[in-house]
Amino acid sequence: MESCDTSSSQSIVRLNNLMIILNQILKILASVRIGKARVMMQAKAPIVLPHLMKFYTFFFNQWYGNNYDLSLMEVGYITLKVIRRLVVDGYAHPNRDKYVQEFMEVSLQHFQKMLVAHKQNELALLERYIKCYVKLFHNLVSANTCAFVLMSSSKHILLTLLSLLSQEAEPIYALDNETDFWEKIATKSFIIMKIITNYTFNEKTSLIKQRDDKTEIIQSIEYMKTNFFNTELVESLLELITGYYLRLRPIDLESWNEDPEEWFNEESNVNYEFQVRKAAENYFQDLSIFFNQYISKYIMDKVNNLNNPSLSVIEKDATLAIFQLSSHSIKEECNFNQLLTDYFIPQGLSGNDLIKRRICLIINEWVDEKTNSQVRIQIYEFLVEIFSASTIVKLTSVQTLKNLIDDWEFRKRDLQPFTTTIIRNFLELINSLSTIECKNFVLNAFSIVIERNTPLLEESILVEIARVVPVLWGNFNNSNETIIKNSLLRILKDLVIALNKGSSLIHDMVLPLIPICCNPNSEYYTLLCEDGLELWSALMKTTSQIVLADDAMFDMLINALLVFTEILPLVLTIIRSYTLIDVQILETPKGMKILEILAGYLKTMRDDAVSLTSSIVEVGIMQKSEKSAFYSNLFNSKLIHEIAEYLIGDTDSAYCEVKLSLPLLRLFLDNSQAFLANIPGIKLYALMNNLIKFGRNSYDPKIRKLYVLGLYSLLKPEYLQNGQTLSNIEYELSQMDSIRAVSSVLLSFVKPVVDLGITFIEEIREDANGDMKAYHKSSSYDDDELKAIEPQSDVEEDNEYYLETLVPPNAERERYTALLKQDPVRNIPIRDFIRNIMGAIFPIIGNLLDSNDLEELQRL
Repeated sequence: MESCDTSSSQSIVRLNNLMIILNQILKILASVRIGKARVMMQAKAPIVLPHLMKFYTFFFNQWYGNNYDLSLMEVGYITLKVIRRLVVDGYAHPNRDKYVQEFMEVSLQHFQKMLVAHKQNELALLERYIKCYVKLFHNLVSANTCAFVLMSSSKHILLTLLSLLSQEAEPIYALDNETDFWEKIATKSFIIMKIITNYTFNEKTSLIKQRDDKTEIIQSIEYMKTNFFNTELVESLLELITGYYLRLRPIDLESWNEDPEEWFNEESNVNYEFQVRKAAENYFQDLSIFFNQYISKYIMDKVNNLNNPSLSVIEKDATLAIFQLSSHSIKEECNFNQLLTDYFIPQGLSGNDLIKRRICLIINEWVDEKTNSQVRIQIYEFLVEIFSASTIVKLTSVQTLKNLIDDWEFRKRDLQPFTTTIIRNFLELINSLSTIECKNFVLNAFSIVIERNTPLLEESILVEIARVVPVLWGNFNNSNETIIKNSLLRILKDLVIALNKGSSLIHDMVLPLIPICCNPNSEYYTLLCEDGLELWSALMKTTSQIVLADDAMFDMLINALLVFTEILPLVLTIIRSYTLIDVQILETPKGMKILEILAGYLKTMRDDAVSLTSSIVEVGIMQKSEKSAFYSNLFNSKLIHEIAEYLIGDTDSAYCEVKLSLPLLRLFLDNSQAFLANIPGIKLYALMNNLIKFGRNSYDPKIRKLYVLGLYSLLKPEYLQNGQTLSNIEYELSQMDSIRAVSSVLLSFVKPVVDLGITFIEEIREDANGDMKAYHKSSSYDDDELKAIEPQSDVEEDNEYYLETLVPPNAERERYTALLKQDPVRNIPIRDFIRNIMGAIFPIIGNLLDSNDLEELQRL
C-alpha cells in the first residue's frame, strides 16, 4: 500500500483494486468462528489500520475540496468500507486502540459534513458514504456495544443520529417511496438507539454477554445513564415517535385503498429492521418498559385527550398505537377491561376503518388471562360487527380472532353463539380475496376455529364447509397456489375430526383426495403428501368401517414408509388404525412388506416410532381372530427377531425397553410355542435375564402383571421337562439341541420368575375377575392418541382446562376400548393363573425353590 503513489491515476486504480481485494479477505476472515484465522486477523489489524486511515483521510480531503471528483470519491469509499469492516471485526476491544478512537472521531466529523453536503447536492455517492458511516455505527454497536459506548465520540454520534431523526421526520413522513434513502437511515438509527437502550437498562443481560469485561461494562452503563439518558431526552423521543414515526403516512393510506391485501401482508410480515414505522414501534416498546413510570402517565394523558375534536384520525390512530405497544409495561396502571368496554369498543364501532383496525390490534396485545368471559363475549360481538368494514379491517379481525381462539384462556362456549356467523363470514371473505398470502392466512385461521371449537360446531355447518372445499380446490390449479391446497387439506382434516363418527357424510369428497396427495405418480405428491397422510390418519380414526383398503392404497402406505422417514410416526399411526379394524391387513403380502420395513428400521427408530411399532404388534396379537397367517408374517419378516435383539442389546432408553417388551410378553401368553421354536437357547438366556430385570424395575401395575403373565406362560411342563441345570451356560447350551437348550434356559429362570410373581401378588388386590382400578389408569406407556374410554374422575369433572379440551371419543378409541375388554390383564385372576401354572410344573421344579418360595406358594 505504501508503494502506491496517490498522485498517479494508475496507482489510484491499483489502490482501488487492492482495497476491493482486501475488503473480500476481511469479509471471509471475519466469518471464521473456528480456528486461529480470526485471532491472527485481530493481531494484524493495529498494523494495517494506520495505513488505511492515511489513505482514507487523503482521498476524503482531495475529493471534498476538489468539487466532488468521482474517481477519488470511489477510492475513498472503498477504503472507508475496508476500515469499517476492520474496526468492527479486527479488534476484540476496539475502544482500547488509539487509532480506532481517532478514526471514530474523524468518521463523526465526516458524517456530519456529509449530512450538510447532501442537502446541497443529492449525489448517489454521498448517500453511499452516509450509509457506510451509519452502517459502521450500527455494526459496532451490534458487535460490541460496550466498546462503542466507551468511544470518546459515542455520545455525539448518538446525538447526531437523534438530530437526524428529528430533522428528517417531516420529509420521511411525506415520502412517496418506502425504499427511500432517508427511511433506511432512520430505520438504522432507531435500531442503534434500541441496542444502546437495552444495553444500558438491561444490565444483567449485558454482564452475561460480556463476562470478561465487567469493569468496562459497568463503567459504560453508568456513563450512558448519567451523560446521555435523561427525562428531557425520553420526552423528546416520545413526542418524536408519536408525532411522526407511528403515524400512518400518505403512502400507507394510498396502499390501503389501492391494494389492501398487499398492505396487510406487509404489515403482518415485515421485519422492524426494514421499515421505519416498525422500527419506531419496536423501540417505543423498549422505552415503555425501561421508563415505565414516566411513560405510563404520558400514555394515559394521551388516551384521555383522544376526545379532543382537533385531533385528526391519523393522530388518534397514532395515540392508540402507543397504548397498544405499551401492554407489557402499563398493564398494572389501568383497568383494561373497563377501558375496552366503556371506550375502545364504542370508539371502534363508531369510528372509521383506521380506528376499527387499531382497536383490533389493541385487543391482540392486551387480552390476557385477566380478561373475563363477559369481556371476551363483548369482543366477539365487536369482531363480528365490524366484519362489514373494509378488507383490511376484516383481515385484522380474523387475525385478532385467531389469536383469541388459539389462547390458553379461550373457552369455546363463550364463542359458540357466534361460530356459525364467523364461519360464514370467513367463507365470504375467502371468495373475495385475490392474493395467495391472504387466502392462506384466512384458511389457517379457519382451521384453528374448527379445531378449537370441536365438538360444539353444528354438523350442518361442518358439512357446508366441506361442500365448499372442492370448489376452492378447483380454483387453485396454478403451481404458485399449491400452498392453498395444503391449507384446504388441513381444514378437511379438522372437519373429519370435528364430525367424528359422522365423517362418513363427507367421505365422497375426502376419499378421492388421498391418492391425489399420496400417490408417487401424482403431480401433487411432493408438496401435499404429508398433509394427505394426516388427513388419511384422521379418516382411519373416525371411520366405523375399513376404507381405502385396496392394494394401490397399501402401495402408497409402503412408499410413505420408505420415503417419509422424518414423519414415520404419522405413517405408523395409519398402519395401527388399519390393524385395529382388522389384523388381516398384516396377513397379506403387503402386510409382510410393512413388517419387513419395520424390522429394518427398528434399531435406528426414535422413541415415538418404537412405541408405535410396539403398539401395532401388540394390537395385532390382542385380536381374537385366527392369527396363524399374522404370526407367520411376524416371524418371517424378522420383526420378532429384531424386537428380541433390541431387548437383548444395550439401549439408552428404559422406556423403549419396557414398551417393546409388551408385544413379546403378549406373544408368550398367546403363542409361546411359536416364539420358543424360533430362538436359540443362548439368545433366550440373555432375553430372559433382561425381561426379569425390566419387570422388577416397572412400577405400573398393569405392566407388571403383563410381565408376570407372559413369563409364567413360558413355565409349562412340556417346555421344562427336557431341561437340566446349567453351570457353564454358554458352553453347555452350545452342546445341546435347540429343544433341550430352551428347556434348560427356562428351568434356570424358574426361581426369578416365581419371585417376580410372588412380589406382584403381595402388592395388588384384584376382584374375582382379575381386574382392579389401577389397571384402568393411564400411564407413560399409553399412547396419548389411543387411550381407552374410562369414566371421568371427580377431579377431571372440576377441571375446566380438562373439560375445555374434552371431545367425544372417536371410533378408533371405541375399538381400542372394546379390545381392552378382552385384555388378559383385566380378565385373568393372577392368583388362579399362578396357582394353576405352579401346580402343573411343581413336580419338575420343586427342588429349585427355597423354603420362603414354597411357603408363599403354599399360601396361594
